[in-house]
Amino acid sequence: MTTLCTIPTMYSRGHQLEDGDDRIGLLHPTDATIGPERLRQHMAEDGYLFLRNTLDREEVLAARRGVLEQLAAEGQLDPSVPLMEGVPKSGTTLYFEPELAQKNNVPLQYLLYNPQGRLMRFFSSFLGGDILHFDFTWLRCISPGLGTPSHCDIVYMGRGTRKLYTAWVPLGDVDFDLGGLMLLENSHKNQRLQSTYGQQDVDSYCSNHPEYPTKLDSGQRGWLSEDPNHIRQKLGGRWLTSEYNAGDVVIFCMDIVHGGMDNRSNRLRISSDSRYQLASEPADERWVGENPPGHSAAGRRGKIC
Repeated sequence: MTTLCTIPTMYSRGHQLEDGDDRIGLLHPTDATIGPERLRQHMAEDGYLFLRNTLDREEVLAARRGVLEQLAAEGQLDPSVPLMEGVPKSGTTLYFEPELAQKNNVPLQYLLYNPQGRLMRFFSSFLGGDILHFDFTWLRCISPGLGTPSHCDIVYMGRGTRKLYTAWVPLGDVDFDLGGLMLLENSHKNQRLQSTYGQQDVDSYCSNHPEYPTKLDSGQRGWLSEDPNHIRQKLGGRWLTSEYNAGDVVIFCMDIVHGGMDNRSNRLRISSDSRYQLASEPADERWVGENPPGHSAAGRRGKIC
């Protein structure tokens, strides 16, 4: 698949993204060979690293097959179409499917977490030490339809170090019809956003208001807005996206605004989000361990409001 030089009309959450060179653009690929210090400089400046063909394509496709085989066994795929096309059966709607990333999915676990694998070795070099990864894997199998609402990761996993990074891995080639990740340019530098929205914790509640014992900090599950144009107009910058190949990875910081394009194809868009940090830094207890509590009741935390 060849990445186009121009971006067609794109959608997110049903909204057509405003066009124009000052509103939408392409992610700039990062040279993975420039060394860890310069990569860290790029991260500080851009808030992301777009690493082309950094992962082994065959390993990525093996992880994709592991997901699709599970979906096929559940009767979720169209049996008349080759498995690796990932076409859902009529009437099937899939979205967030983390159970498909559990440890019985050996190819995906190897791709993301094997200490000798390309991704873990990259993070060890990039961060300059022993790496801890979250044990929970965010796996998405997006049916034709709406993508993920725009947000910053910090509101979901901010109880440990802020020097935590997300690796978005497309498990297959992703063209513009299939949609994909989009990032809001320079939004990680917005101090007002960090001091307001960025201080939230979606699993916190007001313990001094017993009538609302489980009220969350955010009324939108941590989302900034369903309308990406409103977000861009308010924060500035451009929405940046790309077509992606199996083997690409986008790594980004906790404070950059991002979301998912709508899937306007007839196939599933399969991708994983995994998180990495230095082992010496504190980790968010919701996402580590044999059975991470995540956003369950066990992960909630009271505060005085």
